[in-house]
Amino acid sequence: MISVFPLSQDNMLGFTLDGEVDEEGMRRLLMAVEAKVVTHGRLRLLGNIKNVGGFPSYQAFWNTIKAKKELLDKIEKYAILTDHGWLTTLSGGIDWITPRMEVKTFRLDEGEIAHRWLKIDKEPLVSNGVKEIDLGSSRLLGLAIVGKLNTADYDRINALVEEKVRHHGKARILLEIVSTDGINARTLWEDLKTSIKYYKDLERVAIVGDQTWLKTSVKLSDLLTPGLDLAAFSTVERNRAIAWLD
Repeated sequence: MISVFPLSQDNMLGFTLDGEVDEEGMRRLLMAVEAKVVTHGRLRLLGNIKNVGGFPSYQAFWNTIKAKKELLDKIEKYAILTDHGWLTTLSGGIDWITPRMEVKTFRLDEGEIAHRWLKIDKEPLVSNGVKEIDLGSSRLLGLAIVGKLNTADYDRINALVEEKVRHHGKARILLEIVSTDGINARTLWEDLKTSIKYYKDLERVAIVGDQTWLKTSVKLSDLLTPGLDLAAFSTVERNRAIAWLD
């Protein structure tokens, strides 16, 4: 059962999961999250996971949250209170799925500590590189670009692209630009073109970001890359970008 409760700041929300995930509780939680996002733009969430009906039940809960990407993208910090060891391990991978969200787990008796952590302003991104994003389709490859890429990052991209090509013949990629340290989309794309060994096997690339120069630069790059569909989307258009790729 899921219940929702307020926290000390208006941009914060808490919920408790105790037992099986119920449809009505899930509906109330999503409505509460949406209301906070509409009012405050960004949200800090505390999940009090007491008892859960095993991994399938929690997976159903998380899959419902992931389906609401327009809301998920607005959660900047997520504190998880749990004494389930498997859930702590599983939650450690959430930040790879949602690179814009800070995630941290705490024991159930550390509610005050988790609350204080949520109140701390999010630290600026300092770790550059590339992170893989789960797009919900084995056919698609999602990558978040944080700052400048180095040789190891391009090696990782090549390995991921190679895997998609091996299984699907062609690769379709979503590139989310979280930060680029002043590099524009065209420069970034030119670097990728020269570094990706399987460039000829790329079929579609969607570039997602809120930078003002993004769509203009990508439109120009699209004209210079015949044989490859290249398009730009804002972060709120991510679902449209995924649909376009698929």
